[in-house]
Amino acid sequence: MMRDFSEWDAKDRAHREQHPHDSAEQPASPKHAGTDLSEDGVALRFTAIAAGTMRFDHDRGCWFEWTGDRWRSDNTQLAYSQIRQIARELSEALPPTQKAAIRKAAFAAGAERLARSDRAHAVNQTVWDNDPWLLGCPGGAVDLRTGKMSAANPQDGITKHAAVAPVAADCPTWRRFMHEATGGDADMIEFLQRWSGYCLTGDTREHALIFLYGPGGNGKSVFLNTLTKVMGDYACTAAMDTFTASHGDKHPTDLAMLRGARMVSASETEEGRAWAEARIKQLTGGDPITARFMRRDNFTYQPAFKLTIVGNHAPALANVDDAARRRFNIVPFVVRPEKPDHELETKLQAEWPAILHWMVQGCLAWLDSGLKQPESVRAATAEYFGQQDLTRQWLEECTRLEPGNSYLFEATADLFRSWSDFAKANGEDSGTAKALATRMRRHGLRQSIRKIAGKTYRGWEGASINKPEGWHHD
Repeated sequence: MMRDFSEWDAKDRAHREQHPHDSAEQPASPKHAGTDLSEDGVALRFTAIAAGTMRFDHDRGCWFEWTGDRWRSDNTQLAYSQIRQIARELSEALPPTQKAAIRKAAFAAGAERLARSDRAHAVNQTVWDNDPWLLGCPGGAVDLRTGKMSAANPQDGITKHAAVAPVAADCPTWRRFMHEATGGDADMIEFLQRWSGYCLTGDTREHALIFLYGPGGNGKSVFLNTLTKVMGDYACTAAMDTFTASHGDKHPTDLAMLRGARMVSASETEEGRAWAEARIKQLTGGDPITARFMRRDNFTYQPAFKLTIVGNHAPALANVDDAARRRFNIVPFVVRPEKPDHELETKLQAEWPAILHWMVQGCLAWLDSGLKQPESVRAATAEYFGQQDLTRQWLEECTRLEPGNSYLFEATADLFRSWSDFAKANGEDSGTAKALATRMRRHGLRQSIRKIAGKTYRGWEGASINKPEGWHHD
């Protein structure tokens, strides 16, 4: 229902004082003679009422309404409806012919289009949710740098909400679950709490992801599902295909869906898949991402999300380089409860406000001293990299490996031939000799030039091929 004219008059006077160029010719009340009943006049009257509560996003092509604690996109033609109501009320005393003209749908549509471009309403997507340290909640916003909650402010541009507001209370069911799922590993619990708090923010400084792995029924999905539900609008679930290798090109729409999310989760269920390594580096590197929605133009956005992935099997990693080692955190969930509680997620819902408070405290701890990767995660991650490092496996199985031993030497061509055979036998592409050289340096080997039997060879010190009978240099 529209406001009565007394409220319009007050809004109108305030707007005309702030924007005299917009309304110098407008009367203070529609009851006064000389009221401008053109499309422009009605649009200005709408702005006098709704300047602080309605914005039009020209990137998304829709109106946003201030609800009292956040901006919400409107898909009910609210602005158009309000403008039609204004036109009806302002035209009440007009002759029938003029009244009918003003009350036509086309008149209201024209006035609504004019209102879209008014500086009091016009915005683009950059105004929304751009403070990485504010977390919108029912009733206000939490400053994640202090943990304090304050009243909502329309100038903050918040459009998202967590499912609940944090409450400083105990969450015994959640604490008991975390203790059981981690086997009582206090350092692991602290790490997961800090990661959870980090995910509340729009900051991506860690350039990291976590992969929760282990057999089914061990709590990893309960953990991730609870975080996702508590975070509400700030969490997004993506298809695992977004992060794993495929034969064809990936469509940019899957990245478009991740804009604005602070945590992106996915579940891996198939064995034998491989990470889409270039994309993983792109998504966790903090650089702008270009994407587009179906049948829309490309756009670029700054990612705010952290990847949290669960699975029974970790995808294969072809390139174990420094970038991968910085990004991956393999989190083992290997303890299965003696008596699984199939109603656990439902029981945890009652503790969501306290769980969100637990997450906020984790954010403050992360800001104070980082993620603090525990020994169990370091060990699991090192084991994973060891399993994925095919170059290391080749060196250990096919060569005598003694980095720093200058007496051991092998020609580059012979090493690459041995490596190519090993890679092919393991179903992997051998790549280039240059790429192999980079990995060999990482394993402590050094290039040099030697003369053998009167011939000059470029090769490597610190490794020598385990030569079968009949082996000879090319």
